[in-house]
Amino acid sequence: MGKRLQPRVKGILPVRIWGTDGEGKPFAEHVCTIDISNKGASVAGVRAPLSPGDTVGLQYRNRQARFRVAWVAPNPAQGNNIGLECLQSGKELWPVDTPTEGADPYVPAEARLLERHPPREERRSQTRYPVSGAAYVKAMNGSSGRWMKLEDISLTGCYLQTTEPMEVGRNLLVKIKIVDCEFEAAAIVRSSYEGIAMGLEFTFLSNTDRATLRSVLHRLKDLDTVSG
Repeated sequence: MGKRLQPRVKGILPVRIWGTDGEGKPFAEHVCTIDISNKGASVAGVRAPLSPGDTVGLQYRNRQARFRVAWVAPNPAQGNNIGLECLQSGKELWPVDTPTEGADPYVPAEARLLERHPPREERRSQTRYPVSGAAYVKAMNGSSGRWMKLEDISLTGCYLQTTEPMEVGRNLLVKIKIVDCEFEAAAIVRSSYEGIAMGLEFTFLSNTDRATLRSVLHRLKDLDTVSG
């Protein structure tokens, strides 16, 4: 077994996770943590087919954050164990004091075997980056819309936190603001989680807006490299 840079706190807490699974289908499950820290958690009983690098949402009581899957330990009978790394620094989710830790190099033996023999090719061709920003969203033919919190973004879509997500298949116009950058896109709702969030796929950007998006992603990539 590998060793963590800092120990985690053992804690069995009921949580809700959601996202898009390995087959491109939205999922939401009620599971339990095994242990927790201020930068991550281990979760048991996950049925959705997830792989390292996937992004999921996690909610404990009325608190939620975005996480990246760090490792997966298969357990078909009871649901997989997965290790999660928080993508939003400073988020306080847990009801106990947790140790500060660096990157978690711990990988279960089962997950190491999967790394040598991956079950499938990488599904997403575009990297998603967690980001602080806002998006003004309205229906394609609507006269007004509303602002939503931007959670992550890629060249092909974004993820928005909202208590009033729209239904899957709805066509939208989106204006996105990230620090000093702003661009517009046509988009379609690809995943929707009641009272929590929705995922969008960009369907059209002008050349200028696409160039702006690429510039934003380049800056986010540089920041991710430095922080890593």
